Parts: sequence; structure tokens; C-alpha cells
Amino acid sequence: MALQVIITAPVHPFLVNTLQEKGFEVVYEPAISYADLLVRIKTAHGLIVTTRIKVDAALLDQASDLKWIGRLGSGMELMDVPYANSKGIQCESSPEGNRTTVGEHTLGLLLSLMNRIHSSYDEIKAGKWIRDANRADELTGKKVGIIGLGNTGGAFAKVLAGFDVEILAHDLYESNFENDRIKSVSVETILQQAEVISLHLPLTELTHHYANDAFFEACKQRPYFISTCRGQVSSSKAVLKALQSQKIRGAGLDVMENEQLAAYSEPEKQLLAGLIAHPNFIATPHIAGYSHEAYQRMAKIILEKLSII
Repeated sequence: MALQVIITAPVHPFLVNTLQEKGFEVVYEPAISYADLLVRIKTAHGLIVTTRIKVDAALLDQASDLKWIGRLGSGMELMDVPYANSKGIQCESSPEGNRTTVGEHTLGLLLSLMNRIHSSYDEIKAGKWIRDANRADELTGKKVGIIGLGNTGGAFAKVLAGFDVEILAHDLYESNFENDRIKSVSVETILQQAEVISLHLPLTELTHHYANDAFFEACKQRPYFISTCRGQVSSSKAVLKALQSQKIRGAGLDVMENEQLAAYSEPEKQLLAGLIAHPNFIATPHIAGYSHEAYQRMAKIILEKLSII
């Protein structure tokens, strides 16, 4: 009998085809609910997930035959890795697969804000041709603060190589990364000196609402603020307050605290409306790591890490 792998999210055909070629029975259920997975997981040998399904102890206790879990992309906050490991289950992620596109998307958000691209286009659509008020800020010559210099933070630093900027970086877990382009500094130094601040942090108890009122109050250069990591790393209320009080020049977010817009409460709707109404705010729907190239690359990397190819 073929070993069964359950895939719980849309994936590149390369992943499905390769698993089948290697003799696995693939159960492709990209819209499966947690409740249904709780039942189906009992016969699974492998599990492929993204950020939609929480892999907790209750689910793992039902997975008597499970040997591995592959997380497409980065961030393991929805997976109880220590408990899975205690049950002999290998857990792997593939942040290397989409780091390049996250770095490029981060730069895109920043350049759109600094050059007033999104806001001036909205004006043109409204029949307005405004030049002076849309005068840009150059990225060249700026101090760019990167908080979290892992896969995606490092990729952002790489795409900045074409600009004459000074990179100030801080990482919660690593410190031995300084080179001729990147200076290792404290968070306090970034908040005091950086004219651009980009967050690349995992979501943990330590980083929940990392960018809060106190964070923005400590910003001395009215920086452009970018986040392409996890929505709950930034307080949406604090971002709006910082924009309104001009503690920051602009904010570009690829992630939101609650990304289920259709289920927003009235206060959440009002908060989002306030952000969208601000001319120096731009948002994208969690697509920074979602390029066509990354889609396949993440699949290939996770299969390599699981020793399937």
C-alpha cells in the first residue's frame, strides 16, 4: 500500500507530480478544514501545510502514522514543532524558496511610497495631475534599518546592493553578520538613525505587536515603515497613529493582523478604512513571497529537505 501524503493548500504541480512519481498516494485537499483534517490525518504518512491550518497537539495526537510535515514558505508559528519532534515527526520549512521575491516585494513597496507611485496614480484615475505635492524622496544616500536579518531580511539587503545606502541591521537570534555593506547595531540605533525601517521577524510571544506605539514614538527620523513578515508583529492601530501623527513618513504592509477582510468587525473595518484613506499607506494581500518562481522553488526545496528528491 502506498504511503499517503495530505496536501492542505494550493501547491505547484511539481510537488504533486514528484510525490506521485516517488510512489506516494497524494490526497490533494487545498481547502480542507481543520475538523476534516483531524479525521483524515490518522492514515497520513506526510503532511504539506502553509499558514492556513494549525498543526497543534490535538491534531498530532491523531496522526499515529505521520512521519514528516513540510511547511511551504517560512514561519513555524502555527506548528507545535517541539511536540511533533517528540513524536518522531520531522518538521521542515522552505524559507529559502521565497526569500528572493520577498526581498524584491519589500523594495517595491518602499519605492512606491518614496516615489508617490501608488498615490499619484490614484489621483490620475480621479482626473488630477499633481506634481509638486508628489515630489519624491530618493532612496540613495539613506540609512536603511532591517530588523530581522534572516532569509527575507538578508534578501532585502541583497536587492539594496544597487543603491548607495547604509544598512543598519539587528537580529534577535544572530549577531555575526556584519560585513562591508551591513552594520550590526542595536534596535535603539535603528530607531534613532534609520530613515527606512523594514521588519522581517517571525511571530512569537516576544515579537507580537513588536511595532507598537512605543516603537514608533522612538523613531527619530520619521522613517518609511515596511513589514512583509507577519501581520501581528505590527499593531495596526499603532501604524495608523504613527501615520496620523507623522512619526513615520509612510507605511507599506504586505500583511495585516486579520487577513480575513470579509469577517471584519466594525472597529476593524474603521481601522482599515483609516489606513487606506491615508495617502502615504500602501498594502498588498500577503503576496510578497508568492511569485511564480517561488511557488515552484518552495516545492522543490521542501522535497529536498524531506529527502524525497
